[in-house]
Amino acid sequence: MNVVKMAVRFLIRHWLLLSLLAILAYVLWKQVNYSQLLSTFAGVSWLFVGLAILANLASILLKVASWKIIFDFSFKKAPARWRDLTSALMIGFLVNALVPARMGELARAYVISRRQSISGQRVSRSTVFGTIVLERVFDGFVLAMIIIYGVTRMNLPGWADRGAIVLLAVAVFFGAALILLEAKRESIAQSAAAAAASHREHHSWWKKQMTRLKGIVARFSEGQQVLRSPGRVITILGTTTASWMSQLTAVFMSLNAFHLGFTGFLGAVLLLILINVAGALPATPGNVGIFQLATVIPLAIAYGSAPAGQPCLPDFKCINESTALAFSIGLQAIEGSIGLGVGSAFLLREGLNLKQVKRESIRKMEGELR
Repeated sequence: MNVVKMAVRFLIRHWLLLSLLAILAYVLWKQVNYSQLLSTFAGVSWLFVGLAILANLASILLKVASWKIIFDFSFKKAPARWRDLTSALMIGFLVNALVPARMGELARAYVISRRQSISGQRVSRSTVFGTIVLERVFDGFVLAMIIIYGVTRMNLPGWADRGAIVLLAVAVFFGAALILLEAKRESIAQSAAAAAASHREHHSWWKKQMTRLKGIVARFSEGQQVLRSPGRVITILGTTTASWMSQLTAVFMSLNAFHLGFTGFLGAVLLLILINVAGALPATPGNVGIFQLATVIPLAIAYGSAPAGQPCLPDFKCINESTALAFSIGLQAIEGSIGLGVGSAFLLREGLNLKQVKRESIRKMEGELR
């Protein structure tokens, strides 16, 4: 009886994952020609694969540059080293790739706070998390601009249009909230200090919690100080835009690696948008299944599809399901090689393991909230 209950609980908790895997299994069974799938992999251009990996690395380094500007402005007396920020970011990517809950941002905060503490420069995790949120908002804003371009230039699937609107709304909302928070930062800090000074044991439970909350918000808002520097804001927008352009270049190089360069720049934009919209709320480890659904079907639809298992006509370029699936697996492997490979190397450098990072990230943040 206990086994039945456990099975039912598993089905309820993982219904979305199981549904996606069922859809993917159906597509693989009905639509894919495995000999053509293998021949597509056999014909991969490794030069373009290498260029795609280099472009992905450049995108990551530009993300680190954006975060460093925000971080160093918030911690003027405790600036972070490039390699420490890179380590934190890569470990965050690794956690996001293996844990379907976007815990990577908490891992970033834990790793860089730990590294700063080892260097003798203790920093507030709430403020560190504030810098991460701001970096992600810049990231989301630039992506929203790319999505707007894609929506106006291409006929995206309906779910992608709706997802684009949601992402844009979220980016605008958080951007406005952080700007308002920075504008009120000094008054929030004064209010938090006054509340802490007047703290008494006889105060009610809710008043004590409000005092703690004010302190957390005050420390978090310290991570938005860079918004008062127009020059740095412009620089961050520049590095963030360059990061997305590098990622777009990586997608385009990946298309060429699988001899799908005829899809052109707009094809790369289409994939970049769909991958990020589908991955905004990941439900599976590494986005496996979701990633394929976001690339295989749109590619086959957008660029015409030959009958299952049949090659495209010589004078008509198209993408069938087998080729699209091979490309999707390849693209995910190219992107994942950075997060998994380099992220694992940095994890070893820090002397940590994945389980420890997950546990300590949550525990340290909970401790910060108390």
